[in-house]
Amino acid sequence: MDEYQIRQEAITRYLTGEKVSRITRSLDKSRQWFYFWFERYQSGKTDWYLDQSKAPKHIPAKIDSQTEQTVISIRRQLETTSYSQVGAISIQYEFYRRGLKPPPVWTINRVISHHGMKKQGPRSRICLKEYPELFIHTHQLDLVGPRYLKGDGRFYSVNIMDTCCHSCHTKPVRKKSSVQILQAIVEFWQSHGMPDALQMDNELAFRGSNRHPRSFGSVVRFLLSQGVAPVFIPIKEPWRNGMIERFNCLYDQRFLKGMTYQNFDHLVQCSKEFDLFHNSHHRYSSQQHKTPNELHDQLLTPILYTGSAHLMKKILLETGVVYFIRFIRSDLQLKLITECFKVKESLKYCYVVAEVNIDNQCLNVKLDNQIIQTFDYKTPVDW
Repeated sequence: MDEYQIRQEAITRYLTGEKVSRITRSLDKSRQWFYFWFERYQSGKTDWYLDQSKAPKHIPAKIDSQTEQTVISIRRQLETTSYSQVGAISIQYEFYRRGLKPPPVWTINRVISHHGMKKQGPRSRICLKEYPELFIHTHQLDLVGPRYLKGDGRFYSVNIMDTCCHSCHTKPVRKKSSVQILQAIVEFWQSHGMPDALQMDNELAFRGSNRHPRSFGSVVRFLLSQGVAPVFIPIKEPWRNGMIERFNCLYDQRFLKGMTYQNFDHLVQCSKEFDLFHNSHHRYSSQQHKTPNELHDQLLTPILYTGSAHLMKKILLETGVVYFIRFIRSDLQLKLITECFKVKESLKYCYVVAEVNIDNQCLNVKLDNQIIQTFDYKTPVDW
């Protein structure tokens, strides 16, 4: 018997008074299977025992060919436009700019995917450990490079981003010195405003010296002198500076690889143009598709840095706290820069905040904002 005959036989035997358990046992079927087909039989249809199509009952209307070609045309135009975003939201805004009614985002994505134009973005990292969030208004800082200009040598780029509105600042520099980094920070703060904290990785130029790890360098000293907290993310965890890392990918693909630069001066000038274009045109879904400039204008009036960058002037280390976020492994070692401290068993497999307190000359180890351990930490206040 085929499957259709088995279904018919089961119902026939049931109608003659045979028990369901006996029917299902002899046919090697489940009771759920029997009641499913009995319900089909009760519908009164003559073909109740046949399989029904599983195709969706509602097929969405197809996009008309003219709109589809407009989506493709706009996408290709954006791909050839320097620095521009190319996603569905940007395509929608281009429809609005042309005075056309745009299709929904999912329709645009379907058209892009159907024509093989969809690009896979970076996969997000999932971390199950609770990570401390110290400040609300934070800038993220990173150093890109070395990169090379044909016929004009090596360069780096100091990149800064405001996590509240995605405003960016990029500054190509010849070498990764604290003087060049400070110039970039000062330029951004003079035009954009100062944050509560500046978050960065453990790059030597950011923190100071390996030979004298407790003698912080110009970057940390300048931040503390302005009341801005320096925050160093865990070692070998660049995704903790995820916003600036994602921006670095955009900067590399749409700017550094997007065109050829005649020399370093040309690169510097184009970098300024890229910042202006990004801050006025790029739209982020996390901020309701507003551009950085649109959202920045809605925030509280920023506190601009009004000083001049006397970068070679020695800055005394007078007051403040330097923050290090670290993950404690099974060896119970808190690794700051070149120094290690043995911590309590209760901190194993936890992210802790190690605070170097300049005023009290101590190192406080905190978990969930509670001081768990304290170490003496003598820090030179002069140079």
